[in-house]
Amino acid sequence: MTEPTRLLRRYHVATLSILLALFCFRVAAQLLQRYLELASLPPFEAWHSDTLPYEVLLASQIAIIAIYAWLLRGIATHRTQPNRRRGWLFFVAGLIYFLVMLARMSIGLLGLSVHHWFHSYLPTLFHFVLSGYLLVVGHFHIRSAS
Repeated sequence: MTEPTRLLRRYHVATLSILLALFCFRVAAQLLQRYLELASLPPFEAWHSDTLPYEVLLASQIAIIAIYAWLLRGIATHRTQPNRRRGWLFFVAGLIYFLVMLARMSIGLLGLSVHHWFHSYLPTLFHFVLSGYLLVVGHFHIRSAS
């Protein structure tokens, strides 16, 4: 493996690690607010857009953490071999996800909807983290497959 390829992989692993840590913080902070109500964190309602019951949301968040950790481990341990087609799938999915969340936030900020989902800014910010993760995994596959 060439030095630029090795550095690129390290960049991807570091970026994915930071994004995963941010999402884990979000899940832990929301869980703490649900049961302890810490004054140093935003209230539970700020973390939760009421789209799903909290128990279902928490289960899906844990599944996302497991999947994202599995993806990160594969890249970090060189078990995942770059694949341009897979990269484009991740990248396009991440881009669509990002654009939908950007539209969600824009509609809320512009006051074009009174529905609570559009005004749940903290969850939307963490959706940017999740979509960013998909974009970085896609970038890893596209750039490393060259």
